[in-house]
Amino acid sequence: MKSRAVILIFVHKPTLEWYEEISLRQCVRVLGAHPIRLVCPEGMDIGLYKKVWPDLIADFIAPSWLSSHEAYNHLKVVPLIYRRYSDYQFILTYELDAFVFRDDLAAWCDQEWDYIGAPWFEGYGDATPASKPIGVGNSGFSLRRTDTMLRVLRTVRYQQSPRELFNAWRAGKRRLRGVFAALTFRNNFFAPLNNFYGYEDIFWCKVVARRFPAFRLAPHDIARRFAFECNPSILYEECGRTLPFGCHKWFRYETEFWRPHIENFGYAWPEATRPQPSEMCSGEV
Repeated sequence: MKSRAVILIFVHKPTLEWYEEISLRQCVRVLGAHPIRLVCPEGMDIGLYKKVWPDLIADFIAPSWLSSHEAYNHLKVVPLIYRRYSDYQFILTYELDAFVFRDDLAAWCDQEWDYIGAPWFEGYGDATPASKPIGVGNSGFSLRRTDTMLRVLRTVRYQQSPRELFNAWRAGKRRLRGVFAALTFRNNFFAPLNNFYGYEDIFWCKVVARRFPAFRLAPHDIARRFAFECNPSILYEECGRTLPFGCHKWFRYETEFWRPHIENFGYAWPEATRPQPSEMCSGEV
């Protein structure tokens, strides 16, 4: 029988920023009863990570996978990671700009979503308090079912259907040569033909969710209890002034909201980085 869940912390450098150390300490403090793996480039010095948690286990992968944002995103739309951890039913991706408030991991696994992450708003990273919800997906703190990920990546199916491709060609948005390539050796979920190099959460929560009707993506009202990223103060009110399981980019978005919650756990927020009022979401998806 498969184990329930593993927590994967992807890192690419031997140093820790102040918020990354807090994030790592909180992960170990709250989720230390579960398997936790530091996924990092072969040959990287993990001494500073070991100082935070001497028992931390590192799983090394080829450095090229963590050499850029593009490579890192592509890593999570190919089978490598899902095969390596296929003995676990679920993977919790915990990047070191995440923060977890309590150990609800087993309860979220019991809901058996294929993918769940923080809600998205119009504008994604540039969302404002007036932005409308547009789905779910942020991957920095996300839970995904390994069998489903592998099944999708073994399926021979177009990411864009032939009709969509020809409509794009007729509208002048694609060259005929590109349409031919997309109908033969690209544009497929089957891993050897998968040329997707965008944000991996867009892949799973927009592309896969659209082309696989059985894909169980948690809706907004469920996802907001799992995690916050943009507009945390709005989501907090929607959840009856209750914090979610975890959050992403707490040191960056609405930091005046997050600071007291983080400091309630005994962490010191450096004076030089004290939050400024009226910060809104900005940056990456």
